[in-house]
Amino acid sequence: MSFAFTPEEQSRVEVAAFLGIKLDPIGYVDLSTIVVLSVMYGVEFIALCYQLYNRDYLPLKAKNVPIMFSLYFGAISWLMGDIFTGGLVHLGQSPILRNCKFTIIWLRVCIGAYYVTSIFALRCYSLYIVFYKGKAFKGKVAITSLGIAIVSIALFGIISMLMPTRMVTHYEEILDMCYIDRYYIVAVLLVIWSIWIYTAIMNWRMRKIPFCFNERVEMFTSFIILLVVSLMNSIALLVINVYPASRGWRNALLYTNHVGASIGYWVVMWEPTYGCLFHREEYLQYWINILKEDQMEREYDYSTNMNNETTLNLVDYPDIPKAESLCASTQNSRFETHAMGDSFRSHQTTVYMGTESIHSKPLNLNK
Repeated sequence: MSFAFTPEEQSRVEVAAFLGIKLDPIGYVDLSTIVVLSVMYGVEFIALCYQLYNRDYLPLKAKNVPIMFSLYFGAISWLMGDIFTGGLVHLGQSPILRNCKFTIIWLRVCIGAYYVTSIFALRCYSLYIVFYKGKAFKGKVAITSLGIAIVSIALFGIISMLMPTRMVTHYEEILDMCYIDRYYIVAVLLVIWSIWIYTAIMNWRMRKIPFCFNERVEMFTSFIILLVVSLMNSIALLVINVYPASRGWRNALLYTNHVGASIGYWVVMWEPTYGCLFHREEYLQYWINILKEDQMEREYDYSTNMNNETTLNLVDYPDIPKAESLCASTQNSRFETHAMGDSFRSHQTTVYMGTESIHSKPLNLNK
């Protein structure tokens, strides 16, 4: 697959100009975008393998590593769909790439954008169940929620495949790109905007609820990312005339979609992954201490996964102000191991703890 300015590419540019379209030729800027995003996802794959290997580590287990793993493959599908249908590569040499229904409907829309944004929304819903309803997000609730999302996505894809090609998407040989029907674009964007509205409602309903760890940051980040992604895709697909023809727009949209998805992933997974990798036992003690103080053991369902012989002592957290809130806000927190010992300390700018001191007694998990 060539990224050089060949005579064939020059001919394509001239034909587009004759049709009134300013076409930027496929080149090394497009290649660099593909390489950068591929490297980004390659690094994430290594981290995902580590997280999956340590999926029974309680702070990671609380993030539902298998679901986050599926999110990664949804993002990879989205990346391939964006590359194949966004004007970054030539399609004419491959019958698979010329099958625009497959690349648009399944790779880019359903398995890609819809699944990734649905997982962000599902994460918001799980926090709503845990912190607003005071229930554990597991069992029938979790399976039903994920099942509804997957079935809805599958139905949209099947219906799209059954629709006439002219009403969805088709391959334009003269320009070597996929053309998407404007009404189908509107239908796709309405679903994306509906998911964003749902995250906005969840953020608003839980605006005054105290959280235990960085869940508020997770929800707000999902809200902002989905807003930016929805806006960028709406402008590119509805306002810009044949956006794949523009080198700036096709690359900017790719970075927006996938850097946004990556940020959303790491906001959820960074702290427990870092704790597991560098401060495994200390971070686990800190995590359980917060859970015990906030009386969230049942919602997080951690006790049944611990060894019955395990007893963890409370870590000494200096200078922690008290308040009557049940949950601990750990904004702007960082952890460090002191040179004079193995004590793992949490330095926080804003911490709200329960009224009972956590300095005084060991934490017995035999209960």
